[in-house]
Amino acid sequence: MIPLNLLAENSELLLTDYSAELAVDELASATPSGTPAREENEFKLEITGNENLLQHNSYLISRSRRVLERAFAVASGWKATRHSGSDYYVLSAGQGTFCFLDIYLDTDDGLNYVNDVSYRVRYRWHSRGSMWRYMLGSSAKDDLPHRCEYQLKIYGKKWENAFNNCLETRFEFRNESFPFKADRSAPPQPWPFDQFVVPAISGRFRDFFVNTTHDYAIFLQQLGLTGRVRLKPSLLVVTTRRRIHIGLKNEFGIKAAKLGLGAIENADQTILTTIDCSEVYAPEVLNVYHVSRHALARNSLTPRLRSRLKASIVPVTSFTEYEFEFERNVESALRHEIANAPDAYEKARLEQIKADYLADVGTVAKILSTSLSETGLTISPGQTSKYRKAWQALYGNR
Repeated sequence: MIPLNLLAENSELLLTDYSAELAVDELASATPSGTPAREENEFKLEITGNENLLQHNSYLISRSRRVLERAFAVASGWKATRHSGSDYYVLSAGQGTFCFLDIYLDTDDGLNYVNDVSYRVRYRWHSRGSMWRYMLGSSAKDDLPHRCEYQLKIYGKKWENAFNNCLETRFEFRNESFPFKADRSAPPQPWPFDQFVVPAISGRFRDFFVNTTHDYAIFLQQLGLTGRVRLKPSLLVVTTRRRIHIGLKNEFGIKAAKLGLGAIENADQTILTTIDCSEVYAPEVLNVYHVSRHALARNSLTPRLRSRLKASIVPVTSFTEYEFEFERNVESALRHEIANAPDAYEKARLEQIKADYLADVGTVAKILSTSLSETGLTISPGQTSKYRKAWQALYGNR
C-alpha cells in the first residue's frame, strides 16, 4: 500500500476508482464479441522448498526439458501416440519467460471467491523487471506490456488428484482475435489501466458487448442474481512464468485452425507445461502506477520518489506451481468433433482419444514431479485456483 505521506505529497492526484456496475440481465441477453468459452483441462502441482531455486527457476525448466526429451524417446507408456502414428517431442518455439500482472475482480463480499470464479484483467510482459519499471513510470518501448486481455474461468468442481477443468472465456485486445480480427482495429499498447479495467466490468468496449462479462452475467443469473452487481479489483497477482510446449503430429490441431480455433503454425502443440512463481499484492499497489504517472506528467518523478514508491511494493505472500495443460486448440477441435459426431461409435472413439490425451498430460506431470522431487523440493497435488489461494493469503477465509 502507498504510504499516506507519499499521497499527501501528491495531493492533487485523485486516484482512479476502478469499481463499476454490470447490468446482469442486459449483458446476459446481449450478443457478445470475443473468443467463445473453451474447456481448460489442467493438472497442477504445488512446489515448496529452496526459495532461490524456485524464484530463479531457469534450471528447473531446463532440467524438465531434458527429462521430457528422454521420456519421449521411450515409445512405451504414451497413449495418444497410437492415434497419431508419431511421437511426442519438445517444441523449440514457445520457450522463454513471461510476466503477468493479473488484476482480479470481485464484489466486496467475495462473490467470485466463494463460487470459485476467477475473473481477471491480464497484462503480459517479457520480464518482471519490465513490468515494475512500467509501474514506476517508464515509457520505454521494452517496458510496455505486449498483451492485454480479459479472462473468465468458472470452475465446476473441486480439484481431484491434482486435476480440474473449467470453462474459460477470453476477450483479447489483439488483431489476431475477434472482434478486432475482422478489420485489424485492436487498440495499441500499453492499454492504460484506467481505460481498460472498467470495461471488463461494465461489459462494453466501443460498440462491442464483452463476451467475458456476458458469460459472467449468465453465471450470475444461474446463482439467482439479477439487477446490478458492483465489482472492483480485489487483489493483484504478479506471476513469472517459464514454459515448455510439447508437440505431437495430430489431425485436431489442423482442424482447429480450419475452424478458426487456433493458428495452423500451432497445430502440433498438444501439451503445455509451465512453472509459475506468483506474488500476491493488495489492490492498492495500482496506486504506484498512478502516483508515478502523476509525478511524471509534472516532471517531478525524481529518483527519490521512485525509490520510495518501489519500497512500498511488498507482496503479501508468494507461491510456486507447476501446471500441465491439454492445449486449448486441440481440445476445442476435439470437443467440436465430439459434439458433431455422426453416430455413437464415432463419438465414443473421439471421447477415448480425448481421454488418452488427458492421460498423457497426467503422465507428464508424474514424470516431472519425480524429477523435481530429486532436487530436494517438496511436491504436492494442486488443490485450488491461483485466485482462491491469493484471496486466502490476503483476506483469510472470510
